[in-house]
Amino acid sequence: MITLSKQDLYYKDYTWTDYAPTSPKISGKIDATRFNRSEGNEVLYLINKITEMWDFSKVESCTKMERIIREKLPVTLLTQEDATTWIQINWKTVKFGELI
Repeated sequence: MITLSKQDLYYKDYTWTDYAPTSPKISGKIDATRFNRSEGNEVLYLINKITEMWDFSKVESCTKMERIIREKLPVTLLTQEDATTWIQINWKTVKFGELI
C-alpha cells in the first residue's frame, strides 16, 4: 500500500485548509461528512483512505482516483460516502483523454 502526499497530487490548484488532526474531514472512517473536492487535505484523505481499503500499491491508481474526483465525480455527490461509492461503481469503466 502507498500513501500519497501533497507533492504527489496531479493537480496543484487545491486550497489547503488547516484542519484539526481529528476533524472528520481528514480522519476516521469514510462517512456522511461533507466532501470538498477543491480542498487538498480532503482529497488526499479520501484517496489515501480508499487506497488503504482497496489495498492499492501503485501511484497510477491514486492518480486515476484524483482525476476521477476532479473530472468525473458528479457535483451532486456531496459526502465522502457518496464519492467513495461512485468511484467504486465506476472504477473500471471511467475513461479519460490523454494526461494534460
